[in-house]
Amino acid sequence: MKYDKELYLDSGFYSDDMDGEIENKKEKIVKCRKPHECMGGCDNEIKVGDYALCETGFMDGRPVSCYTCLPCIEKWLEESGQVETEGQND
Repeated sequence: MKYDKELYLDSGFYSDDMDGEIENKKEKIVKCRKPHECMGGCDNEIKVGDYALCETGFMDGRPVSCYTCLPCIEKWLEESGQVETEGQND
């Protein structure tokens, strides 16, 4: 992990737009036990043993989950200005 764990969880990556649709929503950093497709926009496979941000909950009474690789979250943190990047002069 490039940044503190709390930054990934508090990144705001998963839009609040779905909050009304997803019940019992939870986000946590997990070590993947099986491959997952990254839903962060890169469409890469998150491999077994890699860490990812996992969102879980229930939609229409059914369990749902979504995995995003940490590099996608890191890119989001940097582009949204939540972390200072090397060479950034403000």
